[in-house]
Amino acid sequence: MLDRVVANAREQEVFSREDTPTEQRVEAAFLYHAGLSCRRVERVVGRSYEAVRQWYHRLAHLFDPDPDYHSTVAIDETKLKVEETEVYVWAAVDVETFEIIHIEVFPGRSDLDALLFVKQILKRCRGEPVVLVDRGPWYNWALDDLDLCESRRETWGNGL
Repeated sequence: MLDRVVANAREQEVFSREDTPTEQRVEAAFLYHAGLSCRRVERVVGRSYEAVRQWYHRLAHLFDPDPDYHSTVAIDETKLKVEETEVYVWAAVDVETFEIIHIEVFPGRSDLDALLFVKQILKRCRGEPVVLVDRGPWYNWALDDLDLCESRRETWGNGL
């Protein structure tokens, strides 16, 4: 997923020089966007907090796109360890275009986290998309509460 943001940053020529690899800049911007302070990101990536701040401002438009039409959205989450702290990175992707719709980091993986994340996805979509999720029990309440009758709980493999 971060590879797509890196590719978009390169296509749009966000950075004029390549003194720091674009992958490192995108990772730093993502960590900051996810809620880490510039100082904490500075320790993770080994660059100054001011550089992290500038990179984020150049890349911020890639993390918060305008609402668009998405017919089918896949949502998944994964656990990461950042400086001794475990967090869950949630991501939503348009199944047809593989466009990243939203990424967010939560301290847990609960029904409430799923509900808050799905609500953010719906704000970024025009219309009501079909929502694909894995069989995690934390999605049941969220999808039922939001009355997403077109949602599907699936188990997917390497293709998504």
